[in-house]
Amino acid sequence: MSEEQDPQQMLMQLQQTQQQLQQISMQKEETESEINEARKALNQLEDNEDGKVYSAVGSIMVEKDADQLEEELEDKVEDLEVRKKSLAKKEKKLQDQMNESRESLQGNMNMG
Repeated sequence: MSEEQDPQQMLMQLQQTQQQLQQISMQKEETESEINEARKALNQLEDNEDGKVYSAVGSIMVEKDADQLEEELEDKVEDLEVRKKSLAKKEKKLQDQMNESRESLQGNMNMG
């Protein structure tokens, strides 16, 4: 049997890669949204004049130290930025993989 893959199997692999890419893209969008949310909260903290801040804990609001909350939000943004970079790398890898699979599939179909 030849080393070339079955076009049907190649197409299934391409579809799986496409699904993985969609999942990674969605996770990346969610992460970007969380980053924006945390940054908005940080901006609000900076604009806070009365010094009282609250944080949601479960279904209740609890008064918190503004400096502590600011530090927590900055840490959260930092962690989310790292996650976003990781997802971007995975996304790029999957896009490259998908392009290779597409080219291979097209080449295989042109030969057959």
